[in-house]
Amino acid sequence: MALSKTHIIVIAIVAVVIIAAAAFVLLNNGGNGGNEKTIDDYGKDPVLWVLGNTDGDQDIDKDDIAVIKAIIAVNGKASTYMYADANHDGVIDNKDVDYVQSMIDGKATKLYFKDIDNNIGSHVVRSSVNVISVNQCNLQEINLIINKDSKNKVVGGDQQISKYNNVFNLNLGTDPAKGEVLVTGTSNGEVQAEIVSKLLKYYGHVEITLGSASSYGKNLENDFGGDDNVSIIRLPSWEDGTLSGVMTYGYLFGGVQKNSCWTQATTYYDWYNKYVTPIEDYVATVAEKDRPNVITMYVKDCYPGATNKVLSKTSGDYERSELCGANNVGDYFGTGYVAVTAEDMAACEKKNGIDIIIVEPSGVYGTDGKKYVVDSVQLCINEFDGYINPKTDIYSLSFMVTTGPACVVSMVFFAKAFFPNASAFANFDADKAFAEFLAMAGWDKRTDISDIICYGPGHSTTPI
Repeated sequence: MALSKTHIIVIAIVAVVIIAAAAFVLLNNGGNGGNEKTIDDYGKDPVLWVLGNTDGDQDIDKDDIAVIKAIIAVNGKASTYMYADANHDGVIDNKDVDYVQSMIDGKATKLYFKDIDNNIGSHVVRSSVNVISVNQCNLQEINLIINKDSKNKVVGGDQQISKYNNVFNLNLGTDPAKGEVLVTGTSNGEVQAEIVSKLLKYYGHVEITLGSASSYGKNLENDFGGDDNVSIIRLPSWEDGTLSGVMTYGYLFGGVQKNSCWTQATTYYDWYNKYVTPIEDYVATVAEKDRPNVITMYVKDCYPGATNKVLSKTSGDYERSELCGANNVGDYFGTGYVAVTAEDMAACEKKNGIDIIIVEPSGVYGTDGKKYVVDSVQLCINEFDGYINPKTDIYSLSFMVTTGPACVVSMVFFAKAFFPNASAFANFDADKAFAEFLAMAGWDKRTDISDIICYGPGHSTTPI
């Protein structure tokens, strides 16, 4: 029987209502009985910061297309659903569906992402990358992502590349034709335009990875922002933001083509969650009164020119200790990296009590790392003897496992130190976690950086 025009209109209206209803359920209840994240949930805590990742998980697939279609059905706006605007043209429509499909098919030629400054950046998809990596935390991430693929290389970076080169083993110099890695500046975060231009001229394209424009490469966007051969990628690379950094770098450099960069990122994702998820789950059950009072700090003389500095609010060490269930009483001193005296520590002890001190001996890598870490604990004991409770446990970890993607190792250590009787952490072993990280990074055969996590003598006689 032929359908009348009226029947066709009615069927069309019903179809629109059904789609809109489905969209409402998907966007407001998360779909699937409310067990999945809503779009709003994702906006609060993204894992992969690539536009097109509309469902907020760790990959881009057909589920993201379903969400985009649902948003289109309710006339959703790009200003509300940023990640659904996959092609970054300001409109959410079927072009975004096609764009995400091209990403899934490995055919997308340009990717858009949200950066650490909440701007939208772009990256031209290529079969390999020539990375200028700024800050040693960022370099750790990049090394983890590209170290197992000889097509990818680090070609430049700021002063910290040379400072920590005994870990990264880069061939530093001034001639890219010899495969030498160029230093872009003499201070942390400095990226000289002429060095970038020199590398760009030789390699044809470069990918600059770094943090916020307020601290790193402040003029890069002005100098190279309009050049498609220069990707300026500002992502988190330290503390609890490192997962988003690794995953997003992994996708930009290899997700579309599913090459080794993406494999490395997804391997890290699984390793990260293996440890961090149990920590977060356990900490959520711990009452405030049952949390240890902790201070994280640098100690005078633990490295040349150091003073006693408590790492309080806004420092990554503060954030990690809080995430692992401590009450970091360093906020008693204020915000940031705050210089303190023994008398200051005594005042904090009197007001709050200090159960644990974590000493971070900055910049210690290599064969002398373990001795340096142990000595840092003794320095702390000497510095504050008589000013803090003699029962306070004092531990130290190498900088290698407190920054960048390896910081998960320090979180394993913190969980055991803060809650030694918790069955949730009975099988946690910081040394094992560090060995797993080294293997992930392709460093498992090296002996010069494999034994620099340790526990120091402290006031405690029980190793973790």
